Amino acid sequence: MKTQYFLLTSFFVLCLTQSYAQRGEDFDKKYEPIKKELTSWDPIRGDWLASSITAVADQTPIPDRNFPESITPSQMMAQVPAATRSKITSMARENGRGGEDAQTWNQIGNFVGQRPCQSVMGRTYGDPHLVSFDGARFSFQTVGEFVLTKSDDNRMEVQTRQKSQRDDFSLNTAVAMNVGGDRLCFYASDYPDGDMSTPVRLNGQAVHIGSRPYFLKNGGTVRLSNKSYLVDWPTGETVVLKQSRSGNMAFYNVSVQVMPCSRQYSGLMGNANGTTRDDFDTRGRIAPVRFMASTVGVNEGDLERERQAYLAKEFADDHRITQSESLFDYAIGTSTFTFTDRSFPRVHRSIRNLSQDRRELARRNCQNRGVSSADMNGCIYDNGFLDIPPSREPIIEDPSAGIVLRDIERDNGDEPNVNTRAEIRRDHGFETTTAQPRAINTDTEPVIRSKTTPGSSNLKKYGI
Repeated sequence: MKTQYFLLTSFFVLCLTQSYAQRGEDFDKKYEPIKKELTSWDPIRGDWLASSITAVADQTPIPDRNFPESITPSQMMAQVPAATRSKITSMARENGRGGEDAQTWNQIGNFVGQRPCQSVMGRTYGDPHLVSFDGARFSFQTVGEFVLTKSDDNRMEVQTRQKSQRDDFSLNTAVAMNVGGDRLCFYASDYPDGDMSTPVRLNGQAVHIGSRPYFLKNGGTVRLSNKSYLVDWPTGETVVLKQSRSGNMAFYNVSVQVMPCSRQYSGLMGNANGTTRDDFDTRGRIAPVRFMASTVGVNEGDLERERQAYLAKEFADDHRITQSESLFDYAIGTSTFTFTDRSFPRVHRSIRNLSQDRRELARRNCQNRGVSSADMNGCIYDNGFLDIPPSREPIIEDPSAGIVLRDIERDNGDEPNVNTRAEIRRDHGFETTTAQPRAINTDTEPVIRSKTTPGSSNLKKYGI
């Protein structure tokens, strides 16, 4: 089984490499001026960035960093002077006007042209409360696995697993991501294998994240800072995972930052189009008018129950994942259906169900921790019902901000800035299933032993 899976995935990788090699005859010639602009800016970093841009467009491995900065291609692009970025963007847009490589040129243009772009943040925290990219706030006490957000070009996706705590509350106990073609998962509980030494799984294998950034093959990075994991996409998005506890259950507060200038998003966090009016619309359905705001003559409790029922049924089902869509790892004998309960919640709670004393104590706890007024009701709910520690909205810092690029020589003998072997846990002998086949780089990644049958929809999804 192991040999057959290795041969299968190796064949997929070969086909993927060959498909991207079949560019138009004049692509390299047209791309040469862009490479020249970047190498004129910095011979070493510019050459790496020029190669990384096409790799990011193809969702294939980028070159090793032969410079000291541990940043993504998008973060390096931010260091390029604005005039150079503008010139490169114009070149890419011009080349993207028709022709067999138009899609690649459009990807390059989107990548280069998104700086500077106003980022927006969405969050799912506590038990859980969601804030959409456009600022809509709602509680989402459901059980299952959901698309939190997904870009329209399939280069970025975040999925969450919500598990029940009692009959009326749920928590984010696992998060799975497509980071430019790398499948990255974090498990606060329900580990897919017997390795409890790290919550991180990269393409199905355990990975330890230490004090230095961990480089993903396709250009993303993973950092561990102040007990929070920060995942940076090669295309500029960022996810922050902060672990917390409620009783004996560990869970994640998840914050997602995107730059909606060059791509569109969908999922529980909405479409990042600047308006909250359509954040709760589902496929072919518009959210009930009374659901969106208070209505004169309507009992507030009835309105809240209508809102919760819509979120737990139509809205939730619209964003539930199928097995073929899943990015999670699963222990043998389990699947996304194992973690699904459409009858949940069996009881809808609101802060009005808290006693006055309990509500005020929770309010003081939240205020003392600096929770904003916008997040206050969610914090009171979590702290009042489940004693969840108050959590403020995180400030996501760009690791490339303020760095100074020192001059380096091409042949200075420096070691490449790469992951160490000690950071990767080799095959432990644990068996898990994956929802889809994963491209395997045999230099650093062991074969993933899967008992599931690859689905054609997943091959298309990952460009295979």
